[in-house]
This record gives sequence, C-alpha cells and structure tokens, in this order.
Amino acid sequence: MKSPVFETFLVGVAFGIGITVLSLYAQKPGCFVTSLETIAEMGRARRAKEEEKKFLRKRLKAMGFSDREINENL
Repeated sequence: MKSPVFETFLVGVAFGIGITVLSLYAQKPGCFVTSLETIAEMGRARRAKEEEKKFLRKRLKAMGFSDREINENL
C-alpha cells in the first residue's frame, strides 16, 4: 500500500519535471528540438552500424570463415 505522503511526493515530482520541460521548451524551442533530433540520429547511426556488422558477419560466414576469424577482424 502506498502512503498518501509518497503519492503526493510523486505527483509533485512529476509536476515539477513537466513545468521544467515546458519552460525550457518555451524559452528555446529550437534548441530543445535540435537536441532531441541529435539523440535520435545517434540512435539511428548506432543501429545502422550494428545491422552492417550482422550483414558482414553473415557474408563472411558464407565465405567459409570461422567465428574466431570473424571476431578477430570485426
């Protein structure tokens, strides 16, 4: 069971975070959006690199290389 004090604390924290985000967005919306886009782009680049490694691993495996050789070169 949650105590009323704990619930009130969580509501206050959530409200404070929401107000902070809104105030930052209202002051510099371009900067906020740019930073989110940068984070998203970094995630996309990381996933693309992982997919490229998986593809290359499959290709090398089909060419007859052992797992040890592939791990040494990737």
